[in-house]
Amino acid sequence: MRAQLLHLSGPGRGRTVTYAVPRVTIGSDPTSTAYLRDPNVAIEHARIDWEQDACVFHLHALEGEVFVNGNQVREVILQDEDEIEFGVDGPRARFRTYVPQGAVCKPVRRMLADARAVARESGGRAATETLTRDLFTQATLTLKVGFPILVIALALLAGWFGGWLSSRPYFEARHTADEYTRAEIDELREWQQAREATLESLARGNATLKRVREEWRKGVCLVHGVYRLRQPDKTWWLLGGKPFEAEYTGSGFLVSRAGHIVTNRHVAVPWSEVGPLQPLIAQGYVPEFVRFTVTFPGLPAITVPPESVKTRTDDQDVAVLQVAAEAVTAVPVLPLATETRNDYERAIVVGYPTGLAALLARADTALVERLQQKHASMAVAIDELAAAGQIQPVITRGSVTVEERLVTYDAATTHGGSGGPVFSGTGEVIAVNFAIQKGFHGLNYGVPVQFARELLPR
Repeated sequence: MRAQLLHLSGPGRGRTVTYAVPRVTIGSDPTSTAYLRDPNVAIEHARIDWEQDACVFHLHALEGEVFVNGNQVREVILQDEDEIEFGVDGPRARFRTYVPQGAVCKPVRRMLADARAVARESGGRAATETLTRDLFTQATLTLKVGFPILVIALALLAGWFGGWLSSRPYFEARHTADEYTRAEIDELREWQQAREATLESLARGNATLKRVREEWRKGVCLVHGVYRLRQPDKTWWLLGGKPFEAEYTGSGFLVSRAGHIVTNRHVAVPWSEVGPLQPLIAQGYVPEFVRFTVTFPGLPAITVPPESVKTRTDDQDVAVLQVAAEAVTAVPVLPLATETRNDYERAIVVGYPTGLAALLARADTALVERLQQKHASMAVAIDELAAAGQIQPVITRGSVTVEERLVTYDAATTHGGSGGPVFSGTGEVIAVNFAIQKGFHGLNYGVPVQFARELLPR
């Protein structure tokens, strides 16, 4: 679902704008999603949030006065055709909900209620199947690629059914090599082999794609993080007698000889967008990495100093981190676009979608079997795959649309690809891959690379 504003007056009058982000900031700051250059509009005037659980758009007044249908409000749930005025005698707009073809939305509260009803009549297993089916077919979740938001939701809901997780947020994912079945690996291997064969054929007549395959993919790294929560008394927060531990993968790419790497904020600071953890963090619990590495093709894992991470203060999901320059002397620095253009036709996305699963699918069968036999952890698997020279990113290709604050494309990607570079057909990085749109097949999102450039040293 997307927020849409028909601007009735003001600098944008006559224009209908559809905003493809879950949070629309409105103000006279040029970096606002909806930029209104008007003396009656405050710098940070208001914002509209898409609240997935309730399937509603929530308007919040911030520094400015907001009127909806003639009534001043501080916050309100917007309805189709609501008329919004930003400031006294300020710009007016008509709000509408834009529903992409195929998108559906069933509130989580309704899913839970339906699951309860099924449980009363048919038992817990049927209820779990009902809930899982609804999550995959009735929820339009915009997922952060590179971090298992959906897994968190499922874990939380499973805890609700069990009655023991009401106040203790927790999530888990597959962390060892043996948790992936042979069928899963074989299926992914078959897909990747077909993809590589297609790319090899295309690259014969495409100099940019050839260079991405032969050179620039070596500048794209696998990001691997494991973090815990330290309680106010400095001890680890425990779950089931063991320290709570969250593990994830993402992507990144080298952009300077000084060791600067661009990725997403939700990859560099993963706990920042995990809603269930926020109450604990507000109470003084401190997230702390116990492993934070980047691994480039042909090189061992490199430790990332957490203090090197730099993020933006606005909603743009990009971050820059830095590793020792001498550790990446053999890694190519990727070329960044110096301006935002809207005449690009093709996108080439490079990254590590599906994380460990994709790595195992690309690796030698003997090595995979050895890792599985010894129940290798994700960290051990990554280190051994790196030592064997078997860490390589996935390359996909598609069409692209470039806007001032958002790049959209249909090149295939999924979780784990967050933070990877999006090349234009002319061979420069134009965006940082950050999200996929569920319920709208073939649509993925990137942050224009200019927002990452602003985090780099001048």
